[in-house]
Amino acid sequence: MNGHGETTKIYIEKYLKDFGKQSTVYNAVVEAITNSIDAIEARRKSDNRFDGEIHIYITRNNQLNLGDGTCPDIDKIEISDNGIGFTEENRNSFNTLYSPQKQNNGGKGLGRMFYIKYFREVTVESTFSDKDSLKSRFFRFGRKYDIVENERIEISDGNMPVGSKITLLGYCGPIKHFNDSTESFAHRILEKILNYFVVDNFVCPRIVVYDDEHEIVLNDQIGDGAESKISLVDTGFVNVQNTKDKENFGFKAFKLRKVYSQVSRIMLTANNKVVTEAKLEDYIPEFAEDFEEEIDGKQQKYVLRYYVYGEYLDKNVNNERTDFYFDNSPNLEFPIGKKDIEESIALEAKKKMQNTIVTRFQNKKKAFKDYAERNIWYRNYLDKVNFESIKINPSEEEIEAELHKVKYEVDSNRRDQAENILNKLDIKGENLVQKMSDLSKELNETDESNLIQYMIFRKVALKLFEKAMQWNDLEKYEKEKLLHDIIFPTRKDSEEIPNEQHNLWLIDESLNFTQYLSSDKKRFTESDDRPDIAAFHYPVSYRDGESSSCPITIFEFKRPGRTDFIGQSDEGDPVEQIVRYVLQFKDGKLKQPNGFDINVSQTTPFYGYIIASANNDVKKWLVYEKNMTVMPDGEGWFLDRDKINLRIEFVTWEKLLKDAKIRHKVFFDKLGLKV
Repeated sequence: MNGHGETTKIYIEKYLKDFGKQSTVYNAVVEAITNSIDAIEARRKSDNRFDGEIHIYITRNNQLNLGDGTCPDIDKIEISDNGIGFTEENRNSFNTLYSPQKQNNGGKGLGRMFYIKYFREVTVESTFSDKDSLKSRFFRFGRKYDIVENERIEISDGNMPVGSKITLLGYCGPIKHFNDSTESFAHRILEKILNYFVVDNFVCPRIVVYDDEHEIVLNDQIGDGAESKISLVDTGFVNVQNTKDKENFGFKAFKLRKVYSQVSRIMLTANNKVVTEAKLEDYIPEFAEDFEEEIDGKQQKYVLRYYVYGEYLDKNVNNERTDFYFDNSPNLEFPIGKKDIEESIALEAKKKMQNTIVTRFQNKKKAFKDYAERNIWYRNYLDKVNFESIKINPSEEEIEAELHKVKYEVDSNRRDQAENILNKLDIKGENLVQKMSDLSKELNETDESNLIQYMIFRKVALKLFEKAMQWNDLEKYEKEKLLHDIIFPTRKDSEEIPNEQHNLWLIDESLNFTQYLSSDKKRFTESDDRPDIAAFHYPVSYRDGESSSCPITIFEFKRPGRTDFIGQSDEGDPVEQIVRYVLQFKDGKLKQPNGFDINVSQTTPFYGYIIASANNDVKKWLVYEKNMTVMPDGEGWFLDRDKINLRIEFVTWEKLLKDAKIRHKVFFDKLGLKV
């Protein structure tokens, strides 16, 4: 080992499998750059007028550019500096894991492991001053037991100036391609070392990135001018307190004009190096979008970066400098967690961008309010929404999902409270009375919301029903099945269609409370005397209870505009059809869904409804041939068949729609429905 002491004996490649799991290839690049900065700073101690420089050369594979906007893969990176070089002291430190040499700067001696984690071959060339002569040192990084391999030292021929060059060759990281553009490469580095450019009483070396014909000076990216990509916009301190413990953290806020896909972030640092990152939008959703400013008459986008530093961070960073020993939440060992720090910084960022944040927040609330105006059963729940946690510019689907969740949670909580109070009704006291009063108001809001939602469905059904009654584009009425399905789907019964999903309320509200409904179900009757689907003769029959005194109602629907049932035989006469179905009930030819007989007696009342159109011929037929009595509005007729306890009503489609609208008007007006 050339007399340089014992080498740390670990199998390096195996060690690398668990090393730096949260790292990226930029950890290796930044490690080399910060080592160069340290070397330059060490040389500057003996010459404070010395101007340090770091040059980064990118070499890409010779693959063809596919023209899809992607760049060829980066294969080699050379980082050279004019620092103090690999002196004997620096070299010995390099071959020792957990080296103490840079402890004062937060160094752990492990950063160099990122080189061989992400590159197949790593070599170092360095010229340094050794007493009164210049020497050059060459070595490569080992991947087995020795970190330093194939080392040789020569007397310098003077062609290579004092400094060092590290070559990272053959990218081998877990992500398949390392093909960032020059601009992206430069900015990713700059984001990691940004603190070096604004440290008090420190002059950062000139750092230049070269990539073929591209050249980017990182120092020129920072400043207050219009051409600057990055500028310092705020500095300060925050006190983070948890229980008895309190820590001070400093922050520097930078404005980054967009060069590639970026978001506003909080960067926790240790010894000027970024360790962890968090999106500001995770704490303040309004930071999810870029900000804008006018420069030279043009709108330019930018994001913010908050770099946080402090003793608590410096002393609790892990060996790889990829995370901290403390978790997101505090515990007994670490009383302050990452979230405590990030939340405090997020509040500072919110103050900085107060005007924009307030505008975005109000726009978000307005989107919810506008949606609730169109879906007004949600309007009493708007004040229960936690807008602070909702993303900006939510879609209607996201608004609906959030309001539905809030409504469910609020209604469930109210029901639980009501149940709790009901269980305590025997307890006397003003507190219980007040709770009952408060809860009653809240339950009224829930009831109103549910009623509004139900009434909107009814209003839509009325509009659909009215449309179905009108001529289509061919000046013909729609087929009978469409109207019938709106009222109650054909070939279904109430075991398949619950009350809230049919629209028999169009005819009579009491039909919502029936025990059983059947629409042209063969299981309801095995008789061949069933309405024909093509003729649109679909009966709907129901029974309110098991008692023989409960009524049975039968409906016959005739297509709007159809009047050819006048003068038909008993089989096609809707009045006689109703009579015939009543007799089938009385004769026991119709069954319950379970196959049992329907309990019908001589006293069972029957109601029959015929819904059809009525021209003058139909009106005369109803009065003079069917002996029906006209109703006061002239759009309905009725007949009593006392011998079989049957009352038949003939109602026009127009009357059915008009009466339903009249019944609902007061509800729509009271609820302010404007659908």
